[in-house]
Amino acid sequence: MRQRRLHTPFFRRALLMGSCLVALLGGSAPGYGDDFSQKGEQLLKTAFLYNFAKFVEWPATAFADEHTPVTICVLGTGPLGAELKSLNGKVIRERRLLVTQVSLDTHLTDCHQLYVSPNELAHTPDLLRLLRTAPVLTVCDSEGCAEAGLMINMRMVDNRVALDLNLETLQRTPLKVSSQLLKLMRIVNGAP
Repeated sequence: MRQRRLHTPFFRRALLMGSCLVALLGGSAPGYGDDFSQKGEQLLKTAFLYNFAKFVEWPATAFADEHTPVTICVLGTGPLGAELKSLNGKVIRERRLLVTQVSLDTHLTDCHQLYVSPNELAHTPDLLRLLRTAPVLTVCDSEGCAEAGLMINMRMVDNRVALDLNLETLQRTPLKVSSQLLKLMRIVNGAP
């Protein structure tokens, strides 16, 4: 019988997802009963958004000073909004996380991460113009949104989160993504 080695892509992904979920839940899983499938998906995606802040490096100019929080902005409404609020106050690299709701008329360049809800994807061309070279990590979770130009898509495949990266969009910005995270992503092409 063939054994799965610890460094296989499947194992790395499973390990990252599990550690993301455990980190987010503080080590315990709440009892969601029949709702676990949808709730579990929301928790996993929230954990990934949290961990993106650990594995992405922003330039010093993206912060006003050493006390400026890492801001995760939520554009639109959707199931992740409530879960993302649980990240408020967590600390990453000595910076507090701040989750805030935004609209298109907000200064989106003040965001460090921008989660684009499915109901706002029609505005993707506007977002790409506004944030073309800004150090804002754009994240979505709908089929084809990375191909449309947003940086990271968290899509569900067989009850797990698969990550797509639009490398062309990312490379226009001064953001640096950890090689550990890049190994977990499928590179896609799309409209810049």
